Amino acid sequence: MKVLIATDGSVHSENAIDRYLGTVFTADDVIRIVSVVEPATHIIGAPFGVVDDYYEKFIAEARRIAEAHILEAKNKVSSVAVDGNISAEILIGSPCRSIVDDAAAWGAELIVVGSHGRGFWERVYLGSVSNAVLHHAPCSVFIVRN
Repeated sequence: MKVLIATDGSVHSENAIDRYLGTVFTADDVIRIVSVVEPATHIIGAPFGVVDDYYEKFIAEARRIAEAHILEAKNKVSSVAVDGNISAEILIGSPCRSIVDDAAAWGAELIVVGSHGRGFWERVYLGSVSNAVLHHAPCSVFIVRN
C-alpha cells in the first residue's frame, strides 16, 4: 500500500506514526513522508527589500525545521520498513491543500495524520488540518487523536 505520512514534528504526529506502525503497517508498504512549510504572508507597506529578506530567512528556517521533522519520522519508520520503500519531501503551501494534492499526485492509498484534538472554537479560529484532509483526500485517511 502507498502510504503518505504528514508530520509537523508535534507529539500528535509522532503518536500517529507510532499508531500506524503498530496497527496498520505491512512490510510491503511504500511510504512517503512529507512536512509542509506554510509561507509567510507579505507585509504591505514595508520598505523595499525588507520583506524579501525576512521572507527568505523565514523560509530557510522553516525548511530547516521541516527537514528535522522529516528526519525524525524517517528514523522511526526506518526501524521497521525497508529503506528503499521510504521517501520524503518538504512541501511549500497550505498544509491541507499541499497534503491532499501530493497524495493525489503520488497515488497514495492512505494518508496518516495526527490530530491536536482541538475543540469547536479552536478549530473555527485555528483551523484543523486533519479535518480538512479527511474531507478532501483522494484516499482513506488514518487520523490519530491524542
